[in-house]
Amino acid sequence: MPFLSSLTARVPSFLWAVPVTVACTTGTPPGTGDDTLPSGGSAGSPAMTGGAGHANGGSTAAGGTGGSGTSGGSSGTGPSAGGSAGTASATGGGAGTFGAGAGGTQSTGGAAGVSAGGSAGNGTAGTGTASGGATQAGQGGGAGAAAGATGSAGTGSGAGGAAATGFFMDDFESGTVGMQPPGWDNFIAYNKNGMNPSGTTLALVDGTHVHGGSKAVHFHGDSNPAQLAKALMTGTNKLYIRVWVYMTRQLGQQTDMSANHESLIVLRGKSGSADDEIRFGEIKGAVGVNEVPSDNIFPADDHWHLATGPVIPANTWSCLEVAFLADSSPNGLESWLGGNTLQDVTDLTHHMNGTPGGWENNSEPNDWLAQKFMGTPAEIVIGWQSFSNAVNDVWMDDLVLSNAPIGGCN
Repeated sequence: MPFLSSLTARVPSFLWAVPVTVACTTGTPPGTGDDTLPSGGSAGSPAMTGGAGHANGGSTAAGGTGGSGTSGGSSGTGPSAGGSAGTASATGGGAGTFGAGAGGTQSTGGAAGVSAGGSAGNGTAGTGTASGGATQAGQGGGAGAAAGATGSAGTGSGAGGAAATGFFMDDFESGTVGMQPPGWDNFIAYNKNGMNPSGTTLALVDGTHVHGGSKAVHFHGDSNPAQLAKALMTGTNKLYIRVWVYMTRQLGQQTDMSANHESLIVLRGKSGSADDEIRFGEIKGAVGVNEVPSDNIFPADDHWHLATGPVIPANTWSCLEVAFLADSSPNGLESWLGGNTLQDVTDLTHHMNGTPGGWENNSEPNDWLAQKFMGTPAEIVIGWQSFSNAVNDVWMDDLVLSNAPIGGCN
């Protein structure tokens, strides 16, 4: 028969080991002509389940034809699984001119296109199943499934406003309530990876206040640090951190003269030590930065203990983003609250005797941040530490680390 001769010439010999019943002449499929295998008509018999290798699937660029769903759906007398796979998965069911139905009859391929593609959403999964359709025979479904799985992961990571540029994200949903979140070191009461909790000082997962999902990380501290730390890759010279913050004590606009230094987000140059840090938080009642070991502070004294100026409010969720930028000289620190500029540290000069300047005790060198990034390893630190013995409860959620601006606060 001409059809079988043509099929024998086109199908790799190793695939003939699979018992196949080819419905060559059954029905009158709505194909494209007698001398071209009709799409759908040769959809394969029940013996073809999972073995759609007798047709080369996406061996031609006609994977798009299968993608329309009509060829796979018109499988004539072929098994219904093949037809539904072609219809349900536009690109996964596409088998090309050489048998769209055959691609559909591979139930594994069709199912992968539907489940993985469907869960992944429109973008990535669609591309993945198209790649699957472009490969040969039964391998098409497998490739589609793999690509679909990638797409699904992308959708999941997007939950909570995670940015596409982030190299690390944590919504703390994988943690156990009452336990330290996985993947972090702690710095509790000046001890790295010590007891957590240690008395009332803690950094633990809980569900009291959450921004997204059902869990966040809760810090309770005072003069003893309640912090979590994550090591940075060697060579990092630019870091953006975005995190949603809820706390019981506001930062900024503190007129109480006892307000000294408070740390919320820290770039640490020496792992497990509080003696080599850039501390972003509050300085003398104003949102600002403290550098140690010099103990230099920003802003200068003309901004201290005022009822005006930047503020991170208490008892509400705020979207905070801080950038430590050492990829150019002079280095700079920038911060945003809800997408709006909060406090930028770009003036490295010394404010002295009423002269303009950013820093109170001395000027800062151009590489003031680069020195911290050169730590072995440098760390990004979140949580609470007060040098005023101010008690605070802080919750953080939907955290992203990136080498580029993150956003996602609106």
